[in-house]
Amino acid sequence: MRVLITGRHVGVTEAMKTYAREKIEKVEKIFGRLTKVEVTMEVGHDLHAVEVVAAAGGHAPFVAKAESPDMYAALDLVEEKLASQLRRHKQKLTDHHRGEASMGSLPTGAMPPGVRGPAGGPASPAEETYEDVIDRMKEE
Repeated sequence: MRVLITGRHVGVTEAMKTYAREKIEKVEKIFGRLTKVEVTMEVGHDLHAVEVVAAAGGHAPFVAKAESPDMYAALDLVEEKLASQLRRHKQKLTDHHRGEASMGSLPTGAMPPGVRGPAGGPASPAEETYEDVIDRMKEE
């Protein structure tokens, strides 16, 4: 992974570069498919701004921006924002059944509505119909 660190209206010191690289390494542990990361540090009137553009092969670039009165605090904020984006993206890649209840979260023997078992029959042989439940309640 290539890391490019540049500054606008500020001389980027070795300490700032080292701190930025440490933050990028933390983010890389979350999503290891990053190919290139560009960190731009800028000093305005009273605020320090940091922008990070992370490229991952085959995906749209991830962009995070943060401003703070302190450059190191801005780097912390931008790292949190980028990590959040990458976690959400990674979750989307691994969760193929978004919006549905996952099979692991259902009670044993239960199937989601509309799901049929093998050969088109009911999902569970112990599944009762409405009439069976009423008859059983009358007997008790």
